[in-house]
Order: sequence, then structure tokens, then C-alpha cells
Amino acid sequence: MKKILFPTDFSFASLNAFRYALHLAHKIDAEIVTLHVYELPTGTYVDYYDFLSENYSITDWDEFANCKSEVPKLTKIAEQEHLTKIPVCHMLSKGRVVDTIVSVAESERADFIVMGTTGASGIQEIFLGSVTDEVMNMAKATVLAIPEHCLFNKIKNLLFLTRFKEYQLPLLIKMHELAQLLHAHIDVLQVKDKHDAQEAEVLKTWKNAVQDTDINFYIIQSNDYEGTVLDFIETNKIDIVTMPVRHKGFFRKLFASSLSRKLNFHSNIPIMGLYHEGSEQ
Repeated sequence: MKKILFPTDFSFASLNAFRYALHLAHKIDAEIVTLHVYELPTGTYVDYYDFLSENYSITDWDEFANCKSEVPKLTKIAEQEHLTKIPVCHMLSKGRVVDTIVSVAESERADFIVMGTTGASGIQEIFLGSVTDEVMNMAKATVLAIPEHCLFNKIKNLLFLTRFKEYQLPLLIKMHELAQLLHAHIDVLQVKDKHDAQEAEVLKTWKNAVQDTDINFYIIQSNDYEGTVLDFIETNKIDIVTMPVRHKGFFRKLFASSLSRKLNFHSNIPIMGLYHEGSEQ
């Protein structure tokens, strides 16, 4: 059984993202481990157990799932989504948020990390610095970032942003396996300044690697990277944008400029970061 790590602070954004975690778990036959990370106040000595009792109304780890004010909110969401049979367990851990999330993901051998992102800027937050941004950079698991106001809909269309680098092909194959479980279509897109003679051979190699009629490949010539990608998302009704994490610097630049254009629409698109060992080529 696969495993999804769900870091939560029980905020609106986090609770909203739990719906995605539940539906993803249902599709890929996974269990969910929720993780609430807290940091002790700095500069002041606080007794460990007094702190837990005061802030979480619990006295030990085993009672965390019974916390009346927080964990039952997740149970209610599972009931609303008719997904109460999904195995869910809860963890509480003290430490720096990003380091703890990454550490627990490794120790639990999580396949996915599903996180909510806050604020109206959605995509902008993911690429311009946040906890999610740090986790994407550090975690080896696939990270799915869900914007605060993103309403769950059936996942039908995935966009794989690429530069057709050799190391990115195994990531597409990995995404293809997920798409089959989701019964979803994949669009593979590169936006570049100008076409070149190698494009036909590159596309042939990638098409032969996946051999699926439900994957379309596009190379679009344009100097307007941001506009082209954003228009593609809207025109093709993309539900999740996926990309190699080591390619993220390119997309940080892409989404950083003139984001106000169509922001209301695009801030509601989940981003999935695919881990690749090594530096960008």
C-alpha cells in the first residue's frame, strides 16, 4: 500500500487540501499519515507536557487522535467525501516545520506529500518562497501543493511542463503511471524561443517511451513563456500542473512576472513537484 503524508496546521487551506489527499488515496490505494508540527516558544522555558496540555488539550501521543477541536475536523471531511474507509493515522511532532516534514516523509517512506498553500497568490507563493517551496526542494517524495481556494474536482487533465531533458523522461513515465490510476489525460508541453532540428527525434523518443494514446506532446514557439503556459492551462482545462522540481527555477521566473493577469483562475491550480536527484542540466 502506498503512503501519503499530509502535513496540517488545521487551517482552512490545510483542511481544504485534505480532500485532495483523500481522493488521491482512494485512487492509488494509499493510507494517509497526518502530521502536525509545532515549535516550542523561543526564549522562554516551557515544560514539555504543560505546553502540550495547554495548546492541544492532550497529555500524551496516543490521545492526539481524540483531540476534540482539531482531528475530528478531518474525520468530518472524510465523511462529507464518503471516504471514511481510507486508513488515516495521526502524528504530532516538535521541531522546525520543513525539516520535520522532510524527515517524517523519509522515515515513513511516503510516496506523496499533500500540502495546502495559503493566500490569494496561490502559484506565486509556491514559487516565490514558502514552506511548500522548501519542502518541494528538499523532499524526495512527490509533493502536491493545493491552493487555499482550490475546490476539488475530478482529476481529468494533467500538464507536464518540460524542456525535454533526458533526466526528465523517467519523471514523465512516473507521472504516466499515476495518470493511469487516476484515469487522467496528460499534456506534455515545452515553450521555447525557436524551433530546432532535433525536435522531431526528441518527440519520437519520448512517445516511444510511454506509448499511450492519452498523452499529447506540444512544443510551442513563443517569447511569452508565462502567457503561453497560462493560456494552455485555461484552454485545455488543466486540473494539475506537474513539473520536475529541479526545473522549478525556470518556472519561478515564469510565474513571477505580471501574475495579476488571470490570477483568479490560475491561483486555483494545484502544483505537483516531481523529485529528481541532481542539479538542473
